[in-house]
Amino acid sequence: MIPDTSVETHPPVDIRALNYFLQSIGSYHPELTYGPKSGEPLYHYTDLNGLLGIVKTHDLWLTHLRYSNDEEELTLGYKTAKAVIAQERSLLNAEEHADKLAYLDALSQWLETPTSAGVYICCFCMADDQLSQWRSYGANGTGVSVQINWEAFRYVAGPDSPQGGLMRLWPVFYDPQTHERILKTAITIAFEQPSNPTSTPAERARQAADFIEFFIPTFKNQGFEEEREYRLIFTPSEDYLEKLQFRVGRGMLIPYYSLKELSNDLPAGKLPIKGLRVGPSTAKLLNAESVQMLLKRFGYEDVKVDMSNTPYRG
Repeated sequence: MIPDTSVETHPPVDIRALNYFLQSIGSYHPELTYGPKSGEPLYHYTDLNGLLGIVKTHDLWLTHLRYSNDEEELTLGYKTAKAVIAQERSLLNAEEHADKLAYLDALSQWLETPTSAGVYICCFCMADDQLSQWRSYGANGTGVSVQINWEAFRYVAGPDSPQGGLMRLWPVFYDPQTHERILKTAITIAFEQPSNPTSTPAERARQAADFIEFFIPTFKNQGFEEEREYRLIFTPSEDYLEKLQFRVGRGMLIPYYSLKELSNDLPAGKLPIKGLRVGPSTAKLLNAESVQMLLKRFGYEDVKVDMSNTPYRG
């Protein structure tokens, strides 16, 4: 008999309920929805192949979270969620809080399996020419950092996010206490203030799992706080799978979404690239020259190209 190796997933994200939750927490954290302060740039680090794709197609990719480079961060989020759920359970009496306990048990089960649609991210940070970013995302110093005017994404990353999905530009949180506070808020709101007051504990647990899985990409180890990272996060509904694309990388078939497709093209048909810095490799001078030619070839002739000042050779 052939063994069953199918991947068990839970139902698609309830976009309406997720949006309800984000609006609920936005009442006391409005800055979370709209990115950094106006005028502050964000930087996207990538290798030279990534730069070719970005410039030639005028596009950015949002990669399925489970296929990203940050597997440790994903583990951190789920580990913290399990700890918070266990702590919440320890405070409850079995006789007096049967519904809440059933809710928490169901939530634990939902978090054991991924959503059928998934969560997709594109990473940025507020730090330019940073050694940790060159090592992690900039091909060990041989890549580039692309300065992006994030405000050009306002129209697609806020209330007007794509129909059939929900997109937000959100900061990464490094403080463990902030992680716990967000998780406890998600658990409380889903149980005590659900979008559907007649829902069962199991249904509320599913919504809480959706809330938590939206925020897990924003949790990162405190040791990386200097990066001041932001992430463009997209949660599709199942009927949005028609726009899902795939690429091969690191020995895997990786699902991703095109930002250009999600936003029905971009203003002026190009990405809002404000500047570009070549990484600190031994070939940075030649790379700077060819990058300048590449930008000019595809309509970015006004973009200034700089070279890294970081004393690093990989």
